[in-house]
Amino acid sequence: MQSRIFWLTVAFAALSTLACSSGRPAVKLDHESAVKQKIMAGVQAIRIIDTHEHLSPEAARNKEKLSLFTSLHYAISDVWADGLDRRQADSVFDNPATSLEEKWAVIAPYWDNVRNTTYCRNLIRAFNDLYGVPDISGSTYRELSEKIQAANRPGWYNEVLKNRAGIDLAVCDVGLAGRELDPSLFRAVLRFDEFLFLWNSFESVEKNWGVKINSLTDWEQALDNGISQARDWGFVAVKSGIAYSRIIEFSAVERAQAETIFNRLLKNRKTWKDIDWREIRPLQDYLFGKIAESCARHGLPLQIHTGFFYDTWHDIDQANPTHLCPFIMRHQDTKFVLMHCGYPYGKELLAMAKNLPNVVLDMCWAYVISPSFAADFLNQAIETVPRDKVLGFGGDYSIPEGSYGHAKLCREVVSKVLAKKVLEGYWSEDEALAYARAILHDNPIRVFKLKM
Repeated sequence: MQSRIFWLTVAFAALSTLACSSGRPAVKLDHESAVKQKIMAGVQAIRIIDTHEHLSPEAARNKEKLSLFTSLHYAISDVWADGLDRRQADSVFDNPATSLEEKWAVIAPYWDNVRNTTYCRNLIRAFNDLYGVPDISGSTYRELSEKIQAANRPGWYNEVLKNRAGIDLAVCDVGLAGRELDPSLFRAVLRFDEFLFLWNSFESVEKNWGVKINSLTDWEQALDNGISQARDWGFVAVKSGIAYSRIIEFSAVERAQAETIFNRLLKNRKTWKDIDWREIRPLQDYLFGKIAESCARHGLPLQIHTGFFYDTWHDIDQANPTHLCPFIMRHQDTKFVLMHCGYPYGKELLAMAKNLPNVVLDMCWAYVISPSFAADFLNQAIETVPRDKVLGFGGDYSIPEGSYGHAKLCREVVSKVLAKKVLEGYWSEDEALAYARAILHDNPIRVFKLKM
């Protein structure tokens, strides 16, 4: 009897194992795979509207002598973070007379320590895809440099961005040179931060905008006229990177207080050295409000850098997006595009977008800072923020190879997040792909009023 029970138990276990190996779990795995493949294929098919790049006009770039060492961009900032003195690096990398061997010797002691970061992995991947060189190392830097220079020709932007990365249009931050960008591939934004640092920009403002400054009224009028002119030239937004210089907290300041400071500077344009920062700040706060007002008046969104920095030795808290809340609430007619997911203050930025109707989130730069952070941010954005308030991709590179790699990474992260939501039963495949198209294509067109 015991023997019979034993063999019945064995037979039942065998049947159960067979059912598990060829039954429902296999169907489940096939379903998961099918969902992931469908979402990935759908996301891959979307033509991206890239919200933020620093790509110079191609004709100007074609005149430059390029190499691996002119193409490191964000990767070099991790080398600075690992201890390489930036002044030393710049003196070597920016000197065309310095040999490639000498340049590699400067970066080599740090490379193994930084090659794990996404900044570096993104370049390794891009160079492999575009140039067939699988790694950045002491044995490849010369080959890479030669191939990068050989590719520096008319049409390379179109090949890399439009044909290979699937980017139909990119919004660039390159100053007045934005007027020289190819309109079939680019639009541009313009900064007016020089109006905030007026103690060393009187001459540049007068020269750039053809004005003579004799009063704060003249300064305000020049600022408003400049933003109006930028719109007429075809610039699609105003950008501010003031977070690199000070905390992005702007108080409500009476004009009389601002004018007192302005007049001191106007009287002697070098007196700023003798003025305490606490005296200067109210003037900047007042003028930043004027930028916001002018953007609203002329129908341009105001992009503001929030969160992490490109270079080193910054107080990261000065770019915490929550500092902007009172300012944004005072300027309800201005459309604010808050950039870079506010990294590492992503949850705070999501809360702001959920609460403030005039705030749009821009995920530019985020995927190469940290793909896992970007995935978490996107996942929570889906759950908390209306979909038309999210811009899904901006490469934020000065080299097209970086933008290419970043776009590929973005598509992968977005696909994984959306597919996981489908598999969890949060929404359907169609809803997931509609969301992807909104954040990667439709929303940028609407926010920046792009004419395609």
